[in-house]
Amino acid sequence: MKISNLSKFDSLCIFFLLFSISSIAFVVLIYNALILLIVFPILACALKKTQIPKDFKKGFEIFPLLVFLTLLSIRSDLFIVVSSLLVTSMSAKFAISSDSRDYFEIFVVGLMLSLLSSIGTISFGFGFISILFLVSSFLFLTQTHFKNSLPLGKSLPEWNDIITFIGVSILFSFLLFFILPRFTLGVIHGNPIGARATSNFSEEVSIDSNPITLDYTIVMRVEKEKQNAPLYISGLRYATFLNGKWYKIEPKEKAYPDLFGIFLKRAVNKATIYLDPNNTNVVFQVDYPAGIFGNFNFLYMDDNKNLFFDAPFFRTVKYDSFFENSPPKEILSKDDLKRYLDIRGINPQIIELAKSITQNAHNQTEKINLIINYLRTNNEYSLNPTAKSIDDFILNHSSGYCEHFATAFVILGRASNIPVRLVSGFVTTEWNDALKYYIVRAKDAHTWAEVYLNNSWIRVDPTPPSQIEANKLSLFIDSIRMFWYKNFVTYSVDSQLQLFSSVQSTFTNFGKTTINLIEILRQKTYYVLIFGPLLLLITFLFLRTRRVEQIDTITRKIINLLGNDRTKTETILEFAKRKGKDKEFGKLLNLYYEYRFGKKYDLKDKINKEIKEMKVKKDH
Repeated sequence: MKISNLSKFDSLCIFFLLFSISSIAFVVLIYNALILLIVFPILACALKKTQIPKDFKKGFEIFPLLVFLTLLSIRSDLFIVVSSLLVTSMSAKFAISSDSRDYFEIFVVGLMLSLLSSIGTISFGFGFISILFLVSSFLFLTQTHFKNSLPLGKSLPEWNDIITFIGVSILFSFLLFFILPRFTLGVIHGNPIGARATSNFSEEVSIDSNPITLDYTIVMRVEKEKQNAPLYISGLRYATFLNGKWYKIEPKEKAYPDLFGIFLKRAVNKATIYLDPNNTNVVFQVDYPAGIFGNFNFLYMDDNKNLFFDAPFFRTVKYDSFFENSPPKEILSKDDLKRYLDIRGINPQIIELAKSITQNAHNQTEKINLIINYLRTNNEYSLNPTAKSIDDFILNHSSGYCEHFATAFVILGRASNIPVRLVSGFVTTEWNDALKYYIVRAKDAHTWAEVYLNNSWIRVDPTPPSQIEANKLSLFIDSIRMFWYKNFVTYSVDSQLQLFSSVQSTFTNFGKTTINLIEILRQKTYYVLIFGPLLLLITFLFLRTRRVEQIDTITRKIINLLGNDRTKTETILEFAKRKGKDKEFGKLLNLYYEYRFGKKYDLKDKINKEIKEMKVKKDH
């Protein structure tokens, strides 16, 4: 089948609709309701087919402006306004235009829609839509812009030519994507449309009786060299507890990276974090954190050493988190120690309880173990807590989740003269062994404590341990998504340098391997004597088979032109004479016989061109 078999109008509208749908699909990834914009290209096709005077059609040029002003007047989001303006503009242009330059402008508008989407989406579907966009762009431009410049001048390409073009284009696009010099801008935070908060993670920790629902949404992925579960990922550290709530009241100050973008210091251990879009500007780090490296404009830091981005990101953010296997040394001032021993507003009964729990302890470590044992023995872990307050949890042994256990530990610890602070973040055990990374879900949000012991902040998790088995199918599907994030969404200058280094290493190793193989063959000559002729024979048979396949393909094309009712005993020439077309096809038949029986294989392109010309004559 050829595209030219479609009527001129039908084919133009079909290709415009395909192109429009693929363009609109980009912005639908950001905002699903924009699927309604498909109505405008459909109306444009209907209008183009009607017999409305051209001067009247030109009145539709003002339609995009009306849509733009209407959306602005109802205070629609800017992304919706711009997307709607672009789609209505391309639809109006198609309805009133017939010039190839106008159609090319429609293509440019579709390209702008794809660029608009790429700023704010990380969806795996973007790759599939890009392929659809490439196909529809080729069909639309061929029909409207390049048709008159084709070699034959009268016919559009065949489907096999289109498939070849698309395949080469995709390959060329991949090469350009990975080879062209990269640049990154730390100030680009993505598009906030449809953004969600990091579920189950809050910058303020309240102690109440609200139940928790397990949310399996992935919030980040953490790439590490090896698995050592559970993996603790800290977000915020708290010092102030008042009226049943942890507050983050410490002032934040700008903390600029050095010239190389390194904040704090690099450690021996490194984990790469792929943070999904969220509504928090908290910088998550693998414990025990020592430093981070990423493409940031600047960061904020408070007195608890919490780090913050300058604004929330609404695209996948990649950065390196450096960490130590053991807590680093840190000398606290008297004022800092006072903050971490603060028990203002704590129920006197709880203070007395803490003293009774730890009265037989000889040191801080024994106190810590006694408090943990007390909580785990007397309180039950539950996602539907019965504890109405922290007092109820500690004194009445009500059930609760990690916030209750960690807060109770901090209060009892401080009442026992142990400097303690609260930490909120994520804890995960879900490991993807295929690509060597942890999957962190919203359900993994967790709260624990850190005690100041021997001049170091040591992690203590008083919550009873629990683990949910990972689904193998889910891990496999996420491997595909992680591949997309790692190699496309977060592809940067660093990624490009690593790629070039790997290619160089591969070629270096390939050269060494080849030299070693030649040396082995030289030492064992009988391998060459046995396998050499066999390899040559296989190569000869393969090339001969390929040549026969090419000949048979050309033969089938000529038979189809002649009528496709050739008998098994007829030669091509006899078949042409019987059909009364031996003179009409004389030039083609002479070329064919020279090609096949004269073995003049350089005539292949000339024969194919002649076949195409004969097809054009046949169609007309």
